[in-house]
Amino acid sequence: MRQERLMLYCQLKEEQKRIEDALDTLREEIIAAYASDAEFHLHNYTLKIIYQEKRVYDDKLVFSALPDPELWKAVCKTDPSKIAALVKTNVLPERLLEGTYRTTRTAYLYVQP
Repeated sequence: MRQERLMLYCQLKEEQKRIEDALDTLREEIIAAYASDAEFHLHNYTLKIIYQEKRVYDDKLVFSALPDPELWKAVCKTDPSKIAALVKTNVLPERLLEGTYRTTRTAYLYVQP
């Protein structure tokens, strides 16, 4: 009985890995086909592809761009959410950050029944 359960568990884990690999491949193919946000209704499913842009800051460039070294204590490390909050509250002007980051695009695929 124990060996049968262990064998079944191992087989199911292998099947789970195959399914996850197949889903990853399909996800990559679907996202590659659409360069911008998209939404589809197929039978009872809604599929959404949403692109989100994120800034990846360079610590050294941000530090040199800050007008007051004391601001670095508030930022500590270039945490995009902290920097966004400082920009939003006008503590840190957006123009000072030009050239201190690169933008990456991340695609998300949502499926809703």
